Amino acid sequence: LAISVWRVDAASIRGSGNYLVGVGISDVTGPAADVNMMGYTMLSQKVKGIHLRLRSRAYIVVDQNTGKRNVFASVDICMASTPVRRLTLTKLKEQFGDLYNDQNVAIAGTHTHAGPAGFLQYTSLQILSSGYVKDNTETIASGIFESIVRAHESLQPGNIYVASGELLDANINRSP
Repeated sequence: LAISVWRVDAASIRGSGNYLVGVGISDVTGPAADVNMMGYTMLSQKVKGIHLRLRSRAYIVVDQNTGKRNVFASVDICMASTPVRRLTLTKLKEQFGDLYNDQNVAIAGTHTHAGPAGFLQYTSLQILSSGYVKDNTETIASGIFESIVRAHESLQPGNIYVASGELLDANINRSP
C-alpha cells in the first residue's frame, strides 16, 4: 500500500479563484410500484416498493472571466433520454431564461437498472418496458431541474481539482 500526500499552494494554481461552483441534489425516484424496472427487459420484473431513493446530482461551474457556465447532472437512471432532457430544458428556460440551455447542460445516467422505466423515446425500448410512463418522465425531469436550481443557488467562489483512485464495494446489482 502506497500513500502519497501532496501539499499544493492554492495561489500557485493557474486560474485559482476564477470560478464559481455550485452543487445540488434532488429526488428522481418516480413510481414506487407496478412499473417495469429499466433495462432488464423482463416484463415480470416490476418495481415493488423503494429500497433506496434515486437522485439527481447537479454541478455548475462558472468561469468568472468569461461568464460561461456549464451544468453536469448525474442522475440515478439507466441513461438520459430526449423527453427528459427536453422537459428539463423547458423548466430551466421558464426559471432562468437562456442562462441554462442545450449548449451548456449535460445530463447523464449512472446506468442503474434499479429504477422505473418508461422514460425513453424509442418505441423498441418502450415495448420492452411496457410503454411510456409520463409520471416517471415528469418526476425525473422535475428532480433534475430542482437539483440544478439548488446548484445555481449554492454558487460560490471555488477551485477545481482533479483526483483519481479506486473505489471498492461501492455498488450492488439488485436484480434477482
